[in-house]
Amino acid sequence: MRRGSVMARREVSESSGRSAEATRSSESTGAGAAIGRRTVLAGAALAVPAVTMMVSTPAWAASGESITLSAPAMCVPASGGGRVTALVKDAANQPLSGTAVSFSGPSGASFSPSSSTTSGAGEATTQLDLGTPWATPGSTVTVTAVTATASTSMAFTVSGSNLLMAGRDNPPTLTQSALAFPSPVVDAVGSGWENKTPSFLALLADGTVWAKGGSDFGQLGDGTTTSRFDWLPVPGLSGVTQIAAAANSSYALLSDGSVRAWGRNAYGELGIGSTTDQLSPVAVPALTSGVTRIAAGAGHVLALLSDGSVRAWGYNGPGQVGDGTTTDRWTPVQVLGLRARATAVAAGSFASYAILSDGSVMAWGYNGYGELGIGTTDDQWSPVAVSGLTSNVVQIAGGAFSAYALLSDGSVKAWGSNGDGQLGDGSGTDQTTPVPVSGLNSGVTQIAAGVLSGYALSTDGRVRAWGSNDIGQLGDGSAANQRTPVVVPLPSGRQAQRLGAISTGCKTVLILTKTS
Repeated sequence: MRRGSVMARREVSESSGRSAEATRSSESTGAGAAIGRRTVLAGAALAVPAVTMMVSTPAWAASGESITLSAPAMCVPASGGGRVTALVKDAANQPLSGTAVSFSGPSGASFSPSSSTTSGAGEATTQLDLGTPWATPGSTVTVTAVTATASTSMAFTVSGSNLLMAGRDNPPTLTQSALAFPSPVVDAVGSGWENKTPSFLALLADGTVWAKGGSDFGQLGDGTTTSRFDWLPVPGLSGVTQIAAAANSSYALLSDGSVRAWGRNAYGELGIGSTTDQLSPVAVPALTSGVTRIAAGAGHVLALLSDGSVRAWGYNGPGQVGDGTTTDRWTPVQVLGLRARATAVAAGSFASYAILSDGSVMAWGYNGYGELGIGTTDDQWSPVAVSGLTSNVVQIAGGAFSAYALLSDGSVKAWGSNGDGQLGDGSGTDQTTPVPVSGLNSGVTQIAAGVLSGYALSTDGRVRAWGSNDIGQLGDGSAANQRTPVVVPLPSGRQAQRLGAISTGCKTVLILTKTS
């Protein structure tokens, strides 16, 4: 396939990610952000951990008066204020009006008001601001309510966020996402293509998946095609260990080794044997067990199995499925020609990569910019060895038309398209074989690839970024492209723990911070 011809072949590849993007700020961010009432109420049934109620009634409470404390979804935000309600009843279990209630909580928290009088329904309400925006999501705080004759204490779950975002639909500097999560975020991905509103997935430590953003094809998994800008859990998903996103479809790997998929399915990218979009997660029938990793390109998906084999499905115009054809595959098929067991997989927009057990790398699919790293720009319908990467590779990341390799010595190499400086070698010239990324000779622990940009996390907790920055996706506060890596400033006191697995169609950087 000639350079660029893949872009005209299918709708899924209409844009390389260079088109101007309209931004829409939707995150409630920063230290003063408060979780939205609709977010909390809608997520209550599916995502809130069990809470423990601790009730103590003093011996002098002879009146039989009782107090019950509650909050939306039994959560309070880490900062910014959340509603807490005390319901006061008499000995006959009837609401008491006109009763004064005083509220107290952890050190540093504030209540507005600190004392309130019950309404005719027996309710006294206050706004609790914990004032701890970086509190660990899922931790608990205890609130106490006291009347003249009774008292009660309740432990509430803290909703917070250790997810930072910059780029499209976000500021150009790393900013804390909405304080919406009842458990720490352990991975995050963004997806989108051309001028579609991007969508985002967050995997929490409790095994649930939360989503927000565009949903033209049902990629939020809530049974609708309605876009929304509050984080809410994806119904029906639990025990998830990994997430991935294609241009407009979403994927989850479960702890039992099975795979779920939802969203756009125009090219069979959901792997269910049809091209019908799915508005809620469905099982990929051929992958009910044994999957250890998944990766998604623009319209194709890879699954690594426990036996070291690789399955692929979806759009296959330039051969990225790796079965020796250019026929789209609606169900998973085996990738042919891997010379050894695979230990990891990665996907670019229209290219695929596998690390083998000997530390070498093989690649297949579209190669118009040299993103297969084989010294030519010829597409490959089956795996071929990447030049120079014969051992010691520990991670691969695929961008729109470029790729990155992390070596065991902590250095990084890159190859493919370089028009925006995304190879980080300072040249701006495409490279058909791997070249060193400037300044990243050691100390890197993880890499990630955006549409036309690259990212590296180092042992010191710093993040470096390079490449396209037209809407602030490098997170350095500017809109200037960078041909060599620059340090991305994090909020004061924060240290990066993990880079989110950015989709090849999303101009947003996602970074997870260490929780305190």
